[in-house]
Amino acid sequence: MALESAPATLDPRLATDAVSVHLSGLLFNGLTRLDAQAEPVPDLAARWEVSGGREYRFTLRPGVRFHDGRELTAEDVAFTLRSIQDPALGSPLRGALEPVESIEVLDRSTLRLRLRRPHAPLLTALAGGVVPRPTVDGESGATGGVPVGTGPFRLARLVPREEVEVRAFPEHFAGPPRLTSLRFRVIPDATTRLLELRKGTVDLLPGGLPPELLPAVRNFPHVRVLTGPSSNTTYLAFNLRDPILRSRRVRAAVAHALDRDGLVAHLMRGLAEPATGLLPPRHWAYRGDVARHPYDPARAKALLDSAGYRAGPDGVRFPLTFKATTGELSRALGEILQEQLGRVGIPVRIVSHEWGTFFADIRSGNFQVTALTWVGIADPDYLHYIFHSESVPPQGANRGAYRNPEVDRLLDLARATPERDRRRVLYGRVQEILAEDLPYIFLWHEVRWAALKADLRDFRLLPAGDFAALREVYWAR
Repeated sequence: MALESAPATLDPRLATDAVSVHLSGLLFNGLTRLDAQAEPVPDLAARWEVSGGREYRFTLRPGVRFHDGRELTAEDVAFTLRSIQDPALGSPLRGALEPVESIEVLDRSTLRLRLRRPHAPLLTALAGGVVPRPTVDGESGATGGVPVGTGPFRLARLVPREEVEVRAFPEHFAGPPRLTSLRFRVIPDATTRLLELRKGTVDLLPGGLPPELLPAVRNFPHVRVLTGPSSNTTYLAFNLRDPILRSRRVRAAVAHALDRDGLVAHLMRGLAEPATGLLPPRHWAYRGDVARHPYDPARAKALLDSAGYRAGPDGVRFPLTFKATTGELSRALGEILQEQLGRVGIPVRIVSHEWGTFFADIRSGNFQVTALTWVGIADPDYLHYIFHSESVPPQGANRGAYRNPEVDRLLDLARATPERDRRRVLYGRVQEILAEDLPYIFLWHEVRWAALKADLRDFRLLPAGDFAALREVYWAR
């Protein structure tokens, strides 16, 4: 399987980028997992009971083992959750567990969580992987620096920035995978990935090519292409610490200067639908009747004038720097921004880095404007993780330092509201405010696709883009 970028980590408590999350999902199980409808269902937990919205009692599956042979116990789950809560670890999941007041181990297979207040997305947050507690002699249960898990695959080899190999775990509680091993090769260059697929040295390519190359892939005689909907959202993010981008009028001007319908039609070759917000239209909490900012360069210029950024004699109002990855699509988007923003007096400089450096810069707030994709959007509490004022890294992913007291209030209230209909109303109002404030310009929801050898069977495209379907894949040979 060819990957566009390397995982930043395989520790499920620290994973934030898509590749890290997807790969760690093969190595680890959570108390819960998300089904095809992004609803939490039992995983390591065989069942749970909820009392008064503030007490959760979990009973573990019997006989689950880590890859090193140790039996999973409630102490391991408690250790994992407490480590996430520990500021010293710097887990991005810490905010999601902030309402958990106490974690009690009742016996080897039972634990109880007590909450300070009701927390509707708790079961979704518990889908993160469980790692083993250190043993009495200090052993952490790690392989090559990566904690061992209970997942369907175990880590066999890790070559940083180059390759990850995993092998089937025969004692997995749901039964062993059908393939004995998977090898993930990091091939940053899209043309090289395409050539490797054509030569047959890559068996599976999970998207990641510029859309204009997909017709060529469809013509490879030994390859078939699958397409399907995704729960991913691509966006343009602003750093609101920047004195220019702090102005909502400037952000609205940038939105009006972008031809988003044209981006979908030409850059994405129709393999996407324009986005109005973070949540895709199929999501239960989606609200579509929010402010739109249609392509209107004249309106963009008027907004910039009113914000105090009139064009100088050379036609320039102010420059911006767009931080990109070395990927073809990221650079192509940057070039389109150069052209379209340049028309309204905003020259754009493109600075591109390989993924690790790029993502470190974004997490640390070292950017003006960038573009990324949120993948696998499940519970709308993602909005809290991204836009709440207390969710700045490492507590969350509010990398642009957006602050709005009303959004904070609504997101906190939605977290404490168990009724879905009421949550839908609250999140709808948040989507309405974000469409006005524009901390992000939401660009599109992509159509997911994958190319695979014709004799590779039972691979399914999942809306979240995760690799869970790989446990069912087999060769028809």
